[in-house]
Amino acid sequence: MEALLALELLAAGRGGSEFAPWRAQAVAALGTRALFKLTSMLHSLPDVYDIVRGAGGPDGPTDGQPGDSSWRVVKDVREFHRRAIAPYWHRIGGRLAIDRAARGQIMLSGGMEKVLSTLHPSVHWESPHLDVPGPDVEWRLGDGGLLLAPSLFLHSRAPVLLIDPSGAGTPVLVYPIPVKQKWLTAMWNEESARDVAALGALLGRTRAAVLRALTDSCSTTELGHRVGISVAAASQHAAILRSAGLVTTLRSFNTVTHTLTPLGNALLHEELIA
Repeated sequence: MEALLALELLAAGRGGSEFAPWRAQAVAALGTRALFKLTSMLHSLPDVYDIVRGAGGPDGPTDGQPGDSSWRVVKDVREFHRRAIAPYWHRIGGRLAIDRAARGQIMLSGGMEKVLSTLHPSVHWESPHLDVPGPDVEWRLGDGGLLLAPSLFLHSRAPVLLIDPSGAGTPVLVYPIPVKQKWLTAMWNEESARDVAALGALLGRTRAAVLRALTDSCSTTELGHRVGISVAAASQHAAILRSAGLVTTLRSFNTVTHTLTPLGNALLHEELIA
């Protein structure tokens, strides 16, 4: 979803000066011809999101045949993600994780009603009804619940409620996170190598890589795969980071899921000195 919102922002020239560096870098990475093709696709296929979601998102398997229109859409969106989003994803994902952690704290103290009241002025909640701008302006909270998805590239727009027409799956409310000029400008700078070196000097290179890999929560096996170390080593590094308060681990039966804590996010994304 974030890649499609980024593509819409780029095609419309939105985002103001805060996103200007990213727009310039994205156009340079894509080329004007590819950008025109992607923009045309957005205008001609209003169900692009459903096509990409059905394929498992940017990292899912590419099904279908090269001649199939859906296959081409998925291929083009993934190429856009690789060139324009992936180089910055460790920072983008970190900011989204910080927002999720903050909303979680609000949920614990004030409940779902308090969380929804902080998302956007246009979102109105009166149990069990949720009013969101758009064609379907009212939605009733059912047994399936609601998934909240923070977005950087939905900047300056109203939240979007995504509901599967078939009724399957959990509805998703995508909402824009608040941005600060200082860290957003720094996000587009190619300083990741320097950041890794600085963090590595503090934690050690492998442990710093583990911390960065946990921008998106994952299991121990997946963590080892992301960093290129054994499962045993990934478990050991996660335990050390957990004891330092940088990582939290949720156990469910025979699996565990590791997630950065707000402190871990702060260290990784310089939030403590911003």
